[in-house]
Amino acid sequence: MFERQRKPEKFKFIYGKSPFLTSSSPKNFRRMSSPKRPHPILNKIKKIIILLFIASAIIMGSYGLFFSNYFNVKEIVITNANLKNENLSNNIKDGLKGYLGKNLFFINTDDITKKIRTKFPALETLNITKQYFNKIGVEFSEYPLIANIINESNSLKKSYIINSIGFAIKEDYENPSLPFIRIKSDEPINTNSPLISTEKIKYILDSMSYYRDKFGMGIREVEYKPIAREIRLTTDRDFTIWLDIQKPFEQQFKKLKKALVKLDIYKENLEYIDLRISGNNGEKIIYRRK
Repeated sequence: MFERQRKPEKFKFIYGKSPFLTSSSPKNFRRMSSPKRPHPILNKIKKIIILLFIASAIIMGSYGLFFSNYFNVKEIVITNANLKNENLSNNIKDGLKGYLGKNLFFINTDDITKKIRTKFPALETLNITKQYFNKIGVEFSEYPLIANIINESNSLKKSYIINSIGFAIKEDYENPSLPFIRIKSDEPINTNSPLISTEKIKYILDSMSYYRDKFGMGIREVEYKPIAREIRLTTDRDFTIWLDIQKPFEQQFKKLKKALVKLDIYKENLEYIDLRISGNNGEKIIYRRK
């Protein structure tokens, strides 16, 4: 008749586990277990402090970058300097003195590379780096020296040593271990540009090597005639071989090889052999005895 009044369940803790909060848990406990929200004023103050810290860091960084001398270039460093390239290393340093005192961050390494290559065509490789915090690094290699050039003009005679792309690297100097190429001209050669093109250099040096290998006879020097477009190789036996530089030298030497049956170049006292002329069968040669 009378329903039995249900007693409220008590909140029970189970050891080793977090308490399970049920709808029947006391309301006071539910309020005590909820996290407190930060005060809005304190939250604003915290944000202001963070913003001030960031602004200060930006201002200090900008000052160090734009106004202090900490990042100004104080030295040009040649990273591969040695006794062999000492003169060129010093010349490169002198050419870059205008960058001393400038802010390293605003220096364009591509501009430096272009400037050095224009002024020093002897460089085969070039690498410009920024060495933080106040240095510019330069590393380079040079084209190899490959030949002596003897230029005989109407006014003077000059000797040079050229690199593999034809530029005069040394003046009034000869290296006996390098081939000799003689060039006659009305006016002195312009040393601001290649004395001879890379294609012509390769043709001359390869023809010398080919003749030595195939005929077993050395070449003392070569005369290059730009207007006639021919070269004349002076052999160890003191006769010259004339080649048309517009035609493959292998083809022209092939004619001489076939002519050895009748013309003994190792015993004959010859003045020259002209291999430039092509006959009906392509094997015509002209020669002259002394």
